[in-house]
Amino acid sequence: MRSKGPLICLGSGLAIEALPALFSQFPNLHKVEINYSGWAPGNGSQIDNQRLRVLSFSLPLLNDLTLSFCSEINDSGLACLTNCKMLMSLKLNSTPEITSRGLLSLAVGCKTLSSLHLNNCKGIASSTEWLEHLGTNGSLEELVVKNCKGIGQYHFLMFGPGWMKLQKFEFENEQSFWSIFRRDRDPSYKAHTYRYDLLCEGLKDLRLVRIVTEPKGPEIGLRFLLGKCRSLEKLSLEYVSGLIDNDMIALSQTCKNLKSISLWLKPEHYNVGDDIIFRTGFTDESLKALALNCPFLQKC
Repeated sequence: MRSKGPLICLGSGLAIEALPALFSQFPNLHKVEINYSGWAPGNGSQIDNQRLRVLSFSLPLLNDLTLSFCSEINDSGLACLTNCKMLMSLKLNSTPEITSRGLLSLAVGCKTLSSLHLNNCKGIASSTEWLEHLGTNGSLEELVVKNCKGIGQYHFLMFGPGWMKLQKFEFENEQSFWSIFRRDRDPSYKAHTYRYDLLCEGLKDLRLVRIVTEPKGPEIGLRFLLGKCRSLEKLSLEYVSGLIDNDMIALSQTCKNLKSISLWLKPEHYNVGDDIIFRTGFTDESLKALALNCPFLQKC
């Protein structure tokens, strides 16, 4: 355990029975991190739903919570966080029992939530109700989703008007290193069912990792963001399949405030006239467009 100012970090080695007394000693805590990385049965019990409920009632000023490798917390525990009326930031790392139902209860009950991070949460299935609710009624400014098998890029098109409020978005698809050399279609893909007339003019920080799209459609997935983020300052594209020069040209013409761009590209087969060429999706034309249209670019 370590405590610094309004922050307290808990993990293996702390007797779980001591938590209520501990929380009562620090009612003014703003930030709590609970991390059971490397935990083994011999390390004692983990925090569970009941003790998370105690936390939610004991810390009225809590606005930032991180739960990592908490295998005893499920949707019932997550629902208790609706008691945290000031909760603004929640990070869930490797919490296998959390499902879409728990996220929906969180979206409905936590009205002040502005930052949500989901990493390696294997229990989240393909339901998009929580995303739809956050998009329509929430106030998210930061959404980060990494390595969650049940969440695909096309699910985020259900976020709807939420894109207008978002300032930071990261999506890292769960794939092995070798899978980036295949063009496996995203399981969330359904042809001719999506709308791309979404507004995301407030987005400043965008990172997409290991996603597959079709160069010429009909569904372009999260590539639609590249030509719409007028406020974008930082962009990272890592092994995004299906990119073409037109994407970067459109981005350079729209994102005049771009300051940093990171591109991790892999070569693919592209039809050029009557020939098939093995190259990266971006050519010198993309770099020229960035040089001409992005005067604030500092890092490439």
